[in-house]
Amino acid sequence: MSQTSRDTRKTSRHGLLWFIALWLLGVGGTALLVLPFHLLVTAAMHH
Repeated sequence: MSQTSRDTRKTSRHGLLWFIALWLLGVGGTALLVLPFHLLVTAAMHH
């Protein structure tokens, strides 16, 4: 295996890891943003 193909594979894996990390960060941030509204709606439903 040549050095260039190994570097390309490492770069693509690095990009994939960044994509997954940013996606998880986005999902977590969205969940934290929506949580207060969810709690307000559930509290309103109980009254």
